[in-house]
Amino acid sequence: ATQESRVMRMGVSRSRARVAASVAVVAFIAASASVSGASALNVTSLEETLSHSPERWTYWSNTQLTEFVQGMERGSPDRCKAYTIGESAMGQSLWVLSVTKVPGVIKPGRPEMSLEGVPAFLYVGNMHGDEPLGRQLMFYLAEELCAGAAEEPAVDRILSSGVVHLLFSLNPDGFDLKTRGNANGVDLNRNFPDAIKRKGNLTLLGTEEPESEAIARYAAQLGTTLVGATLLHEGALVVNYPMDGAVSGSKVRREANPSVDDALFRYLAQRYIDVQPELQRNPEFPTGKVQGSMWYPVYGGLQDYLYLEIGAYCTTVEMNDQKWPDEVDLPRFWKQHRASMYAFLDAYLSQGITVRFRANEPGASVVVKAAGASLQVARAFLDLEAGEEVSVHFPVPTGAYKVAAEWHGDDPQHPELAAAEVEVRPDARASLTLARPLPAARGGPMRAAGFVELSDASSSGPSLVGTANGERREEGVPPSRPGERNYRLNVQGGMTSDRQQPLRDAVLQNLKNRVESTHNASWKRSHRAQEILHASYFSSGLMVFLFVAIVVLAACRVDKTPRTRARGLV
Repeated sequence: ATQESRVMRMGVSRSRARVAASVAVVAFIAASASVSGASALNVTSLEETLSHSPERWTYWSNTQLTEFVQGMERGSPDRCKAYTIGESAMGQSLWVLSVTKVPGVIKPGRPEMSLEGVPAFLYVGNMHGDEPLGRQLMFYLAEELCAGAAEEPAVDRILSSGVVHLLFSLNPDGFDLKTRGNANGVDLNRNFPDAIKRKGNLTLLGTEEPESEAIARYAAQLGTTLVGATLLHEGALVVNYPMDGAVSGSKVRREANPSVDDALFRYLAQRYIDVQPELQRNPEFPTGKVQGSMWYPVYGGLQDYLYLEIGAYCTTVEMNDQKWPDEVDLPRFWKQHRASMYAFLDAYLSQGITVRFRANEPGASVVVKAAGASLQVARAFLDLEAGEEVSVHFPVPTGAYKVAAEWHGDDPQHPELAAAEVEVRPDARASLTLARPLPAARGGPMRAAGFVELSDASSSGPSLVGTANGERREEGVPPSRPGERNYRLNVQGGMTSDRQQPLRDAVLQNLKNRVESTHNASWKRSHRAQEILHASYFSSGLMVFLFVAIVVLAACRVDKTPRTRARGLV
């Protein structure tokens, strides 16, 4: 706490005027803007209005980061909350700014936030210290969300639908040092438990870097409220999605390893791409997106960890080919990525299916599924407490869906099933509450989550009635009340909750099965690939050695012949 207070006090007076002026300018722009959607946000006027200020279009220091998030909370205490989730290896605070207009989540003057049942999305910037572009663009995004632009219809819809968490810099030490790794020289995006290398075990070992432990702990406390996350990187221009690791464990060979939610990830990535022409005409990635292991295999990355361990639909955006681009280009990059960053928030928070259910007995496990014409999704919740209410949100595209919840109790082969049909409309959420049916209403045996058909599920489903707020719920079942799950974010003492949700996405078991079933066949191929690679190195080296030897011998022979002739003439 002492260290945090020290950091918070550093240089506040130096930039208070700058932050206040920036807030005022953004508020003026927001008041004068008139837009109809995220893709139509007035980027040009924003750039032209603020481009006269050279200080704005620079990479802000860690001290300025601290001042900025505190200024945002002071300026908009009813919608913005600034707090730290831990410290870096050198003791710098890892600041998060949470923004929402959902009633009851942020309480001005109180240290906690109530997150129960409210979908959330997390942007993570500056994971690699020498990649600060996403971090800086998040400042501009936060200004608009906090300082008045939220009155625009598109942004108001986002903030009224959920919570936006902005972790500006996961690696502030690396930013100061301008290095990829943290102060200990560790690449944070190789520092998380890996499901392939550790055969499904995603437990933290306690040897991870403090930055890695901080975000893992933070994500776990957000639990089921965290619908998705996006990591902002540099070094390419593409949207990357799971899985990053190759099933064979190869480090050198590209191979497809799509997740069971591959269709959903491709849809989400396309939402970012559709409003950015630069991504649509990139010759290196013609589609603008790539499944991770088909680019290059990565193990121990944050993207796969958040997806498998937390159940968050996590993606990575590589924002520019060049790392640490010139500050003069910051206005151009903000114009390029601004609409896309809003499009992601819209896709994850404003549209989809929200399902609420209650566990009726201790230790219950519930699988929630949704199937539409273009994709199927599923989430598994294990070891629930009796009476516990859970809310899960699927950020799916528009269309008709059959939704089902399976309660697995004493008889795992015959789960109890409740189901319903919903319609997802553009920029709208379909919400429903499913209750455990009577014991006589039995469903069929459970099949692998993510590969199920729900065509026969609706026959045993409950009757649905409309509610005053437009949600759909079961007749006789009261709607969920915010606060019952009692997720709390205490910004003075850190994250707290009644119980850490032991959530595992069903895809994790599927991945474990694939790793085990392909291990015997793939290790030989991977081992053979390594042998070929090493043999090529050896043969190349041998050829170079022989070439040098031939050249030396030839030189000696040429040098020796004239001398012999000279001695003969004498």
